[in-house]
Amino acid sequence: MPTDFSGLRSQIFANAKLMLGAKDGQRAASNLPSSDTSATLVGGEPVNSSDIDIVIFSDNGKYTAAIMVRMTPAVEGPQCPTPEASLLKLLNATCELLNAHMPKLGSHQRNIYGGGVYDEDFISSELIEAQTRSS
Repeated sequence: MPTDFSGLRSQIFANAKLMLGAKDGQRAASNLPSSDTSATLVGGEPVNSSDIDIVIFSDNGKYTAAIMVRMTPAVEGPQCPTPEASLLKLLNATCELLNAHMPKLGSHQRNIYGGGVYDEDFISSELIEAQTRSS
């Protein structure tokens, strides 16, 4: 089964922008998540979306996907036997990181039938008015 590299890359990039605070351009590099790697970003240089990329590299047939901020790895997935698997593992890593840091919904949380929740403050007031008028 073929892998959708473009779709995986797009979702990893969306997760990375949120994690690294690059939405609308900037966040101090000193606030980036740190890891046990020897590469560390220092200083207060802002991170723009254009500074972030997703790369795959290989060592003896083992592939690793990473989110790069300029020339520095910010998040690396584990080594995998294929490039496809390395992207899937990196997506899993970003999902786990986001889950660990995602703010919980507040007092306006509502359950969705069949599973999930939403914050009713983000539902368009025009949509709510139209629904009320049609009832």
